[in-house]
Amino acid sequence: MKLIISLFLLFFLSNLVAQNPRDAAKHIGAGVVIGVAGGYAADKITNGQRVWKWVGAVGSSFAVGMAKETLYDKPRGNEWEAKDVLYTTLGGVLSGMALDILTSNSRIRSGNGKKCGCLVAKLDLDQELDLPTFVENGTGDITSELQATYFLK
Repeated sequence: MKLIISLFLLFFLSNLVAQNPRDAAKHIGAGVVIGVAGGYAADKITNGQRVWKWVGAVGSSFAVGMAKETLYDKPRGNEWEAKDVLYTTLGGVLSGMALDILTSNSRIRSGNGKKCGCLVAKLDLDQELDLPTFVENGTGDITSELQATYFLK
């Protein structure tokens, strides 16, 4: 899927011609920056849901592109340029792809499964470990109980 999107974007970008190449690059760059901010915020708010990450990246860059054309350029007498909105949104798509790759919980990156925040420790099975079964005034935190047992041993 990522390969298809990349090939489409490569073909699409090679055929686009703007009035000024610097203007197009500025809009794509602004779309990337805004898309990263929106996509990363959506990723954190929704606990890593992929769809909302894309909606945050593309939606924020599209909204800013539309706002720039309607609220900034129109009152100054400049004409509407749909290509500017398209370039800004394209920057959001690029940032969505980058965020998808960098923040994904793939099997390769997290060690054969999703990240769970579990602490993995190598246990020495030859050494006997006496764990307390009940602590009357304990904190209830297993980590502190294990540390206390280790230090008191």
